[in-house]
Amino acid sequence: MDEMAELDRLWADTPEATERDLAAARVALLARAAAPPRTRPRRRYAFRLAAVGLLATALTTVIIAGQVVLGGSATPPANAQAVLERAARAAGDQRDLVPGPGQYVHTKRRTQDPRSTRDPSGGPVLGYVVTAVEERWEPADPGKSWLLRDRAESVTGDPVPRWLWDKGAEDTLYESSCPGQRAYVRLGAWPTDVEAVRAKLAARTGRDPARMWAELKQLVAESVVRPSLSAALFQVASELKGIRLIGDAVDAAGRPGVAVAMDEGDGRRSELIFDRQTYHYLGERTVNARDIQVKMPEGVYTSRKGTVTGTAVLTVDLVTALPEVSPKASRLRIPC
Repeated sequence: MDEMAELDRLWADTPEATERDLAAARVALLARAAAPPRTRPRRRYAFRLAAVGLLATALTTVIIAGQVVLGGSATPPANAQAVLERAARAAGDQRDLVPGPGQYVHTKRRTQDPRSTRDPSGGPVLGYVVTAVEERWEPADPGKSWLLRDRAESVTGDPVPRWLWDKGAEDTLYESSCPGQRAYVRLGAWPTDVEAVRAKLAARTGRDPARMWAELKQLVAESVVRPSLSAALFQVASELKGIRLIGDAVDAAGRPGVAVAMDEGDGRRSELIFDRQTYHYLGERTVNARDIQVKMPEGVYTSRKGTVTGTAVLTVDLVTALPEVSPKASRLRIPC
């Protein structure tokens, strides 16, 4: 931006000074030139220079801010279909993440997971939600181990002792030669053509909208490594009956967005959340529309109205090795 041009525009409506207007200023200037030099600059002169600089900066800031507002002032989506169509276009502009030999797909998420336990004092079953940061490292090469690292941050719901949920960083090393256990390998079997994706989903769900929605949510969460598939999934989701627009939603990381939702039929509403400017996928969440009785091995507890669970995607990238694994890591072998 040319700040001087903006200053010219600012004073464009001010008439030019006449000889009479300038006479007094000319006399003062000549007198100043004839005076002995000062050892220190006059503060008022420095202040005026600073004021000019501040004015130019302020003009720049205002104009840039105006550009940001204008850039984000696209017509708000009228319905859920419009959100998903914009999300499909946004995903289509992204490149798939393709790990090479020896590389790992690293994903970082903030999760809100429901949990339950029997009250240690012998009371009723307690239901609570743990907010945590989850990281995964999945190998490109078959037969290699993959790592899950989980660190709890906070808890909501029924009050539970801290030692039940805050155990520091917990590593779980999964040892398996089954290629189907890795998300991006499973996704590789999916086409990216909308018609083909629709047909494959229909074959798995019988075209039932609720079942298709549940399958789509899982695939969307995994396909952050393969946006070309996400684009097709969003297109198919836009055709489902029962989806609706949620104008204001917040993901598990606290980021505001716009969501597309479907009622689960059991008192819960599940949502896909998108950035309201770029329409990039942020994550998913499920919200209780009423109190829900949940049966667990420990017994039954009440999941209260307004309880939120979900996942927010923070990072998706490629790395060349696993981090150092905790010596206390759990080790699980998944049979093929």
